[in-house]
Amino acid sequence: MPGKYDDYDWDELPKDVQEAAALLGYNKKLWDTDKEPDECDVYWRELSAEQQAAAAKLGYDQKEWDK
Repeated sequence: MPGKYDDYDWDELPKDVQEAAALLGYNKKLWDTDKEPDECDVYWRELSAEQQAAAAKLGYDQKEWDK
């Protein structure tokens, strides 16, 4: 999934973006190895409001997330 922080390593992410990524199941190892957590395999409508806000912080909207 293309997001606006895809080209960043975990340690380069702003703290609030790391926190948003963590809400979606990411950690340093997953992020830096371009692996996706299970939470990324659900449709936007299945994400909690908090997870949707986190995904938006990473640069996603419903259309982009559901691709």
